Amino acid sequence: MVHLADIGRYWAANRPDDVGLRFEGRDYTWLELDRRTDELAAGLAALGVARGDRVGLLMSNRPEWCEVAMAVLKLDAVVVPLNVRFTATEVSYVADDADCRLMISEAAFADALGALGARRVVLAERLDEHRVTGRDPAATVNGGGTMPAFICYTSGTTGDPKGAILTHDSWNAGSQGWAQAMALGPNDRVLLPFPLAFTGGLAVWLFTYWAGGCVVLERGFDPMRALELIETEAITGLFAVPVIYQSMISHPRWESTDLSSWRVASSGGAAVPESIIRAVQARGVPMAQGYSLTEASAAGTVLAPHDALRKLGSAGLAVMHGRIMVADENDQPVPAGEVGEILVGGPQNMAGYWNRPDESAAALRNGWLHTGDIGRLDNEGYLYVVDRVKDMLISGGLNVYPAEIERLLAPLPGMVEVAVIGVPDERWGETPAVIAVGDPELVTAQTVLNACTGALADFKLPRYLVVRDEPLPRNMSAKVQKRELLHAYRDLGSTSDPIR
Repeated sequence: MVHLADIGRYWAANRPDDVGLRFEGRDYTWLELDRRTDELAAGLAALGVARGDRVGLLMSNRPEWCEVAMAVLKLDAVVVPLNVRFTATEVSYVADDADCRLMISEAAFADALGALGARRVVLAERLDEHRVTGRDPAATVNGGGTMPAFICYTSGTTGDPKGAILTHDSWNAGSQGWAQAMALGPNDRVLLPFPLAFTGGLAVWLFTYWAGGCVVLERGFDPMRALELIETEAITGLFAVPVIYQSMISHPRWESTDLSSWRVASSGGAAVPESIIRAVQARGVPMAQGYSLTEASAAGTVLAPHDALRKLGSAGLAVMHGRIMVADENDQPVPAGEVGEILVGGPQNMAGYWNRPDESAAALRNGWLHTGDIGRLDNEGYLYVVDRVKDMLISGGLNVYPAEIERLLAPLPGMVEVAVIGVPDERWGETPAVIAVGDPELVTAQTVLNACTGALADFKLPRYLVVRDEPLPRNMSAKVQKRELLHAYRDLGSTSDPIR
């Protein structure tokens, strides 16, 4: 049975002067972090936070986010990260659903906090007033293990957000599996420029924390700033979604930046175009890929850097202690090469959804986490992610996976962003439409069709093309919000001429 707070205590005892967190030029050693989180834990206890209580965190990236999270865990209470992009209504929904005893936030989110009514709020700017010295919260902590550590709410693209209950043991298993696959250790310096409140950001922090490395935390992402930090801060690792890598590769400083310290890159959260993998590896940085989701503590599979080109397009093998199966509708494995639903097994899986027993039972039936993603395994057991079930469209009774089309179109000259959706069609029911951001002189009907013809069956070929100036709508995890696109272009079939 593992307690996440004990990992930080271990590094504080064994490498007290090593830096565990760096933010805007300020270093926090492991010993200092352990002391500061002890003081915060005592202060939160004085405010009434007790074992099992939920504490909401609505904060942008700052050291206090990590400190509060670990302080809450030291009390055997539960951290509830809130998306900083939430509206006041959404903040209120999560706070009520999780029944948060306390909210830690910032003055910048005053409008969103106004919907919380009488619920107690402590501002990060005044946290020092709540630090209490002279008490040892560790003396009363004996939990961990299967107790909830975090309740991470999903993005809610198909309805109200659901809170995935991630335990001390699930995060420990996921962190170990992922950190070992990436060979993370105390000498690593990992850049974290995207939100801690997003499970991917939380995972990068916890995976590095588990390995004893240093997280170089940024308030946000800027491609020039990221390249500068890799060079000046001797960054050894960056683990981010494809859009972050693409913006760095497209920056004028990409070719001239000294990347010699950067030893490993990894991407996930969306299909990774081959062009990105090759561009990163061309700069001498081994690039891995992974497949994960919130409900599996952000740890499903990892494609090791040495396999990145041999298994181009694969998401790799299951992390240590984990299992992957591609199954039919009866949860039976399908033969290698055939598509089915991706199921994840292992101790990294969530305990269930908060206050949703029926949905928990459905998601975790037969001992497997049912992801809702479509994939296939090759003869060596490497996973290839095809698409989301909910993104799939059916044209003339045949399945069309938008991600398959998007991967072909992403490398086109002039293409900045691309998403494929299904639009209503009188004859076929649905038909693929390409929504692109890019240069309209380069991204044309002809270039789109040329890229797809011969690579895709006829029924999969795009029938409509929209090239727009406005960026595609994305959520905090940088995933395209296709629901918004489906609404915006629902009449495309009746208002535009087909491209084929």
